Amino acid sequence: MTAYNLKLKRVCDYIQQHLDDSLNLQGLSEVAGLSRFHFHRIFYAHMGMNVMKYTQMLRLRRASFQLVFKQEYKIIDIALDAGFDSPEAFARAFKRSFDQTPRAFRAEPNWQNWHKKFVYFTPESELEMNVNIIERPVEKIAYISHLGSPEKVFESAAKFISWRKKTGLSPVATSATYGIPFSDPEQTPEQAFRFDIAGSITKPIEKNEDGVEMGEIPAGRFAVIRHLGSHDRIRDSVYFLFRNWLPEHQEEAGDFPVFFQYHNFVHEVNEADLVTDIYLLLK
Repeated sequence: MTAYNLKLKRVCDYIQQHLDDSLNLQGLSEVAGLSRFHFHRIFYAHMGMNVMKYTQMLRLRRASFQLVFKQEYKIIDIALDAGFDSPEAFARAFKRSFDQTPRAFRAEPNWQNWHKKFVYFTPESELEMNVNIIERPVEKIAYISHLGSPEKVFESAAKFISWRKKTGLSPVATSATYGIPFSDPEQTPEQAFRFDIAGSITKPIEKNEDGVEMGEIPAGRFAVIRHLGSHDRIRDSVYFLFRNWLPEHQEEAGDFPVFFQYHNFVHEVNEADLVTDIYLLLK
């Protein structure tokens, strides 16, 4: 990792952890350990946007999740939470960034367009991961399969959340929540991509119109690592398992997809505070 990457990662992590604080160039340049005379140029050169725009985009990103997954939140409260003085200012900034008003996004989010707004560079991190081996019993799950563009997974997630709330059969507070990708989205044609959103269940579910089905996670010996922070870089943690850990420990992957257990959710905590366990079945 270059010296600049390390400094930029430090300041990006700090911004993510202090989205509700009043941030300024002087303070952020000190966090980065860079001269205040050059910090903004270095940040822009590496990130493709200035630091205050980057901060606003992170706040609007959080607001996007709150709009869709926290329907009980009033838009004015989301606006204030994002640091805007009024819902009007929030609406202007949101529409300028995502081409939809907050109200339109809440009703019918254009996730594909939304994803395109977050293609800025992210500083790489050094992977220092502890891998544990555990035994898991078979676990019954309810799941909904997302088929198609990875950028529309949130649409299927919203449907599964709605089913959970409506039926109470896999309550978030007492059930495990999983994501099961059947392939790497970057290596798979959109039409062939499948990602299951799942929750543990303790009793069978009936046929339904929501597209939710029953399945199971097999029993076995699993390698598990904990990924902290944004899911945007979770692929790095997955590839660490395959590229580094498996050959170093002379292990082989079993016949089940890598899957994620989400311990908290992006509409409830800052992305920097996300906790996700990654499981890999071993032979």
